[in-house]
Amino acid sequence: LTVFLTWLLAKRMFGDRVAFWSAIVLMTGYRFWWQASFAQIDMLLTGCMTVALYHLWQWEGDRKGWRLPVIYGAMAAGMLAKGPPALIFPLLLVFSFYWRKKDDRKALHWVIGCAAAMLVVALWYVPARFALAGAGEQAVSEGIGGNLIRNTVGRMVMGVSKAQWPWYYLFQTPLDWLPWALFLPWVAVRTWKQRHNDKMRHFLWCWTFPAFIFFSISIGKRAIYLLPLFPAIAIFVALAVIELMDSDRVVWRRRTGLVWAGFLLLLGLVPHALPFTEYRDVYTLRVALFALMILFLGGYALRRALVTDGRALHGLIASQMALLLAGASVAVFPSMDPYKSASIICAPVRALAEKDADFDLYSLGFSREQYIYYSKHFHEPVLTDLVGRAEIPPDELMAAAKKQSHARKTITKAVEKVPVADLEAITPAERAALAAAMHRALEEEEAELTGVLKFEDDLRAELDAFAKRFGGEHPAFVYVQYEDWRWVMPLLPEGLAYHVLSQRSVGRREALLLANTAGVALLDRMNVSR
Repeated sequence: LTVFLTWLLAKRMFGDRVAFWSAIVLMTGYRFWWQASFAQIDMLLTGCMTVALYHLWQWEGDRKGWRLPVIYGAMAAGMLAKGPPALIFPLLLVFSFYWRKKDDRKALHWVIGCAAAMLVVALWYVPARFALAGAGEQAVSEGIGGNLIRNTVGRMVMGVSKAQWPWYYLFQTPLDWLPWALFLPWVAVRTWKQRHNDKMRHFLWCWTFPAFIFFSISIGKRAIYLLPLFPAIAIFVALAVIELMDSDRVVWRRRTGLVWAGFLLLLGLVPHALPFTEYRDVYTLRVALFALMILFLGGYALRRALVTDGRALHGLIASQMALLLAGASVAVFPSMDPYKSASIICAPVRALAEKDADFDLYSLGFSREQYIYYSKHFHEPVLTDLVGRAEIPPDELMAAAKKQSHARKTITKAVEKVPVADLEAITPAERAALAAAMHRALEEEEAELTGVLKFEDDLRAELDAFAKRFGGEHPAFVYVQYEDWRWVMPLLPEGLAYHVLSQRSVGRREALLLANTAGVALLDRMNVSR
């Protein structure tokens, strides 16, 4: 849907040729392709926002009233998928594109439209919170408020999750747009100079630039937050690249072609180093043949860069990138699955879920969609929100988020070198050493950042509450990352019994699956392998 609407929007604006290359650029861009392979809601949000973008442009030309329900319906669908960001992108466009056109803004009925979109969301969201809470109005209001603070205000304003520096997107976006980022110097200059040349470019500029600045200012950042900008960026890239191909700038094209060839040659050499690393099992026959194919593509690209004027460079890059992406899906990903996927660590829980067993599932210190998917069971996140948030005044939430983020990094680093012989049978001496390392590190930070010591007390309180649930007679399991478990262990009550069912790498992190005594008994009773 997103690719089709990008093609259609570019066709309406600039004609068939730009439309074709806009779709090609979008499909062969690294980040868009990568996210298309995941069942994440950000791609759904991108599709909804592209619907809104297309009809906003069409409305600008024909002023047909039926487009307004489509626009605000797309915004409502986007909010159901991702929340308030679905309002941000269209509103930034409306206020920047119609900056001095009050009558045009009124004609959009944006206040009524946004209110209607939010009402649609509320008609689903509030009853859903009632259904989940099951404990009256207070629990519902706390759930709604907590969700808003944690997933929207917390992430964007307070940096509760994924805090990054303001310049994060200046470095991340070029990586996300490989291989087309090789044209970045040309694209950036041409886009900037031509941004107000006509209404079409100005419209696309008002969709991308204000949102880029807005999300750069926000403390919480992830590469996928800018996905709704990708269709417009693809059109900008297509416009600039076509202009370069049609020009007499042979040197520009040759340099870009040489860089692309060099990139392919280096990429083709990297897999052959795998046999000399801990990932030697990844070096399968498929991977070796894929690496040889990349070297061949690099050699061909080098020859083309040296002997031609490069007018077909964009076609060469697009076709070779398509081969790379297809080859990676067939050869590389299957070899990496044991290292990247959570499927194996989730296997015991998944087996219980498939047998309709009754148990509780927690995720301590983190929460990932893939764990829910491979477990076939929802988990309850623990320690993923501000610790002790109920006691923090609203005007101090931002400061508290920064302190807690800093304190968590401090204690994680403090315990990483404390030796622990057996994760399942931590000794009193090891527990004391871990606790002392944490406390000492926080004491040192207290002098510069007042209040971090209280974080330790708040952690104990929340972990005590978790231990009462996990340590009960009902079967329970918990996922936790190894680096977090080292500081969680000494903060839990000493008498809490737990069993380590599995420890393995999931992506770049070591993850653990733990069970209480009742959980182990359930596995045995159901004949599920640990």
